[in-house]
Amino acid sequence: MSRIVNRAGTAPLAYQASGTFQQSTDASLQTMLGTRWDLEDGRELTLVLAGASNLAVGKLMQDAAVIANHQDLAVTAFTAYSTTTNLPAQVTVTLNGTAATLNQYQLGYAFVVDGTGAGQSLQIQENPAQATTTGSLVITLADSPNTALDTTSKISLFPQPGNGVIVNPTTPTNAPRGVTFYPITAAQYGFLATKGQWSVLADSSAPTVGLAISPSTTTAGSIETFSTDTPVIGQTIYATVSAKYYPVVLDL
Repeated sequence: MSRIVNRAGTAPLAYQASGTFQQSTDASLQTMLGTRWDLEDGRELTLVLAGASNLAVGKLMQDAAVIANHQDLAVTAFTAYSTTTNLPAQVTVTLNGTAATLNQYQLGYAFVVDGTGAGQSLQIQENPAQATTTGSLVITLADSPNTALDTTSKISLFPQPGNGVIVNPTTPTNAPRGVTFYPITAAQYGFLATKGQWSVLADSSAPTVGLAISPSTTTAGSIETFSTDTPVIGQTIYATVSAKYYPVVLDL
């Protein structure tokens, strides 16, 4: 179940060791993906797992792509948390054209987007594989809903933040997660920068000093001057130059 905790002072993975920025294949780190960590100078990091490709330094990263066919799923059954057997709540949905892999949404979220219980955000404990693209998927919930779901409810599934991050594409498929400040090998755990002064690639818009910045819509993994319908992720502290890496103040 989701727990309210104090912000930790010591990260589970060293920031640097023997002069080298750290990464790891330790699967136990999965439970801490997306958590935030403070540096002594006031900057902030978040723990992530790289996706299927290596992540180069100085690039803006995005969370794993949201699957359109796993949104607005019809609920066919709901089992409430059992106070007698201590079994967690489960919700069964019908997939909408894309199969699901084992624990694809573990520690991600089920959002109730319509019908009974709409507005609830529920963490997922686990899910089985479902090879049939329009088959039933039983989702075990870590968070038990306050309002029981029924067959009028609609569920959208989102992956665990920080799990399987990719280079931020020019057409976003999820939210920006942070900026790489050292290379992270595919399928390894490491840190991204989320707040404070860091270096990031600028695209051809070359923002001038003091401007709000957004993910680039022309060059994957880079930033551009803020424009309508793009998120603000920080601001420049110096005039940038196209295709070069310049310091910005991130606020993700």
